[in-house]
Amino acid sequence: MFLTETTGFERISDEVYLLKIPFGPVWTGVTLIDGREKILIDSGAASADVDGILVPALQALGVDLADVAYLVNTHSHGDHIGGHARLRELGGFRVAAFEKAAPKVADPVPYAIATRTRFPADSPAPVSSLRGVPVDVVLRDGDVIGDSLRVIHTPGHDDDCVCFLHLKTGTLITGDSLQANGTICQGVGFYKSLPDYRATLKRLSDLPVETILCGHDYDGIGYLVRGREAVRAALAYCRERVETYGAFVAANKDLPPREIARELIRRHGCGMPDKLFMALYTVTEHLNELEKEQKNNG
Repeated sequence: MFLTETTGFERISDEVYLLKIPFGPVWTGVTLIDGREKILIDSGAASADVDGILVPALQALGVDLADVAYLVNTHSHGDHIGGHARLRELGGFRVAAFEKAAPKVADPVPYAIATRTRFPADSPAPVSSLRGVPVDVVLRDGDVIGDSLRVIHTPGHDDDCVCFLHLKTGTLITGDSLQANGTICQGVGFYKSLPDYRATLKRLSDLPVETILCGHDYDGIGYLVRGREAVRAALAYCRERVETYGAFVAANKDLPPREIARELIRRHGCGMPDKLFMALYTVTEHLNELEKEQKNNG
């Protein structure tokens, strides 16, 4: 039986379940791996999400927090780790995080401030209410957690992003590693490192992925992609968006970055956000690439 998107988990594949937790006009995914060792991936944005949505949804599946072995995260942005501290208060499981994410999971506020003060005029106030948790297990690229969950470092959106490949089913839990054409909160795909994002798209194209499960509903690919052909098409679309953004930025490089970001969203995006900071990260990366190309060409 499938439960509603805001009150229960959706079965994605054998052992893999998704819970959509409302986050402003979108939702953030929390994934349960219901294997021999139960694993939660991400935790929503706040303690209230844990108490009011996540715990009841687990109970509806017959899962108690005492049954969970690990809490992990796809990256350390607040909408994905905001419930970590509350979960740690309620459960006795171990917290595991990728090596680049571990310091941010333990102390997230300085990083949240740094992210939102790079473009202060176009960013909301940092989320200073985030609470950190100690990390019990530091994960590295290629590690397997539980009996079937491989860690794959996939930077680009941020440097600590990882995907988790469920080896039994070929389900790739991507968090925000695949940006497609962004969400309505972003306007376009949001990446902090263009070279890393390109490399991530190439790396994921070489993996035996049967299903993609994203952390949000992304314009152009949705949140759930089934079948190898559809997976290849989704990754190709992500690459095409990068090239489309790049061509637009190159054609408008003499405009102020804020104007480029706004026009990029109007021409190619999925909705104008209240704040442009995420689009500005992307535009700035393309401007940096153009600058490097000009220097290399003399």
